[in-house]
Amino acid sequence: MTLETFREIDRRGRGEDPALFSLSSPDKCATAQEIEDAEHLLKVLLPESYRAFLMAFGGGSYGLTTIFSADPHSEWYLPRRQDEASAYLPDNLLAFSDDFSGGLYVFRVTNGIANDCVFYWNQDGGLVNTDYNDVFEFVARLAYEPA
Repeated sequence: MTLETFREIDRRGRGEDPALFSLSSPDKCATAQEIEDAEHLLKVLLPESYRAFLMAFGGGSYGLTTIFSADPHSEWYLPRRQDEASAYLPDNLLAFSDDFSGGLYVFRVTNGIANDCVFYWNQDGGLVNTDYNDVFEFVARLAYEPA
């Protein structure tokens, strides 16, 4: 999905349920430098869709989901969340969202590059495929529609 397609989904979603986004506010939009700093700490290049989402919309609480952030002052700061998850998450996975039930939404990392495709991981079931080809598809489904 493109950033422009997602912007239209976001505009429509906010118009249909404006209260959804008044319950919490996302982190500030990331700068290119904040993303580079996070990548440096993680030793991983983030997927392009994730970088674009963070720069256009920020991270943290976003509708009905949470997206790990490039804001070093956020409770959802990606490097800190990844460090916490590293005690149990396999090394080749990068977490970017928490389901608040013991599972994480993750990207696979190959040779220091995180791929766009979204997977779900939990300690009981391991890694599971999802239908989300990138962060935009993930957020488009989970931010606006209750599970």
